[in-house]
Amino acid sequence: MNLDEAGRLQKAWKVTHGDKPCHHTRVIDSLSTQDGQNTGKVICQECGSIFSDPHRSPPNSPLPR
Repeated sequence: MNLDEAGRLQKAWKVTHGDKPCHHTRVIDSLSTQDGQNTGKVICQECGSIFSDPHRSPPNSPLPR
């Protein structure tokens, strides 16, 4: 999924649910750039919210000991 698709989900959620919070039960879909590069983020497939991927280490972070 890319940012355009996430934006459409966000608009659809707002129209359908207004300010009702999403429980993000369908949160795993990787966010990619328009050319298919992975951004290290994931998207809620219900509301379009974008989060850092909890399974990826931030760049330049030290490895756990």
